[in-house]
Amino acid sequence: MLKLKSDLLSAVTFRHLANKQAAIDSLIVSKRADRAQTLWDGKKGSKSGEAAFLEIHTILCEMCVSTEICNYCEQNEASDVEHIYPKTFFPERTFLWDNYLLACKTCNTRHKLDQFAVFAPSGSSTAVEMERGKQPPSDDAAFINPRIDDPLKYIQLQLTDSTLHLAIHPALTDPRDIAKAYYTLKILQIGTRKAVVEARKAALKFFQHRLKRYQSLLGAKTYDDLEEIVEDPDLVDRTLGFEVERQRMKEATKASILNYAHPTVWREMQLQHQSLRKIKQLFEDMPEALLWS
Repeated sequence: MLKLKSDLLSAVTFRHLANKQAAIDSLIVSKRADRAQTLWDGKKGSKSGEAAFLEIHTILCEMCVSTEICNYCEQNEASDVEHIYPKTFFPERTFLWDNYLLACKTCNTRHKLDQFAVFAPSGSSTAVEMERGKQPPSDDAAFINPRIDDPLKYIQLQLTDSTLHLAIHPALTDPRDIAKAYYTLKILQIGTRKAVVEARKAALKFFQHRLKRYQSLLGAKTYDDLEEIVEDPDLVDRTLGFEVERQRMKEATKASILNYAHPTVWREMQLQHQSLRKIKQLFEDMPEALLWS
């Protein structure tokens, strides 16, 4: 998980959300959750609603940590508008822009659902999980919110022990931070989910391979050198000047890293490179890659 770069909605869409939310907030507390679900189910039932959520989905796609992938598992297609604070327990956040991110169906409907944890009382370090049929004791989230939190402060991808599991960051000492990390991993199950872990391992190999390719490009002297480096179906364009073509290939290699799934693997490679012999050498040869994000 990585922190998202939030973008703004147009004034028209922002007002549309505000009007929908006002229809929920005007009701007594016991009626809000049902009304929130009804309005959410019908959110595209009008031209204004369809236009608003087309814009919302478009912007959320642009905010994804990589090309339209789930912001939780970083592997599957990000198909669902996910409520970070579940609308079941927090209907007052149903049409709140800052409560949205894109997630895959596996994360959204198989794991997170309406699971959530909060600190009770607010400001304390005692975290409790939400229970259906009960009002939340607070809105102080014991869950990492990628819209405002830096997840890498709370959880770490363990590259040095080869498991590639996400775990509570070993540097944490604040019990609130530890609780946020614990409940996020427990609810989403992204730490040790087998398919996700195996994909992370593949991503690690991909990123290393691409760094080696970039390294080879730095040392290339001729078009024939570029031909040795290139992979099908790519082609070397000999009609361009050599330096122009080499630079194009370098930029394409960098872009392939930054647009690949599992960007947390890449970020942790940058953060932990001193502890990984081969990766350390690659970054020492290409220190500029430590700044790629």
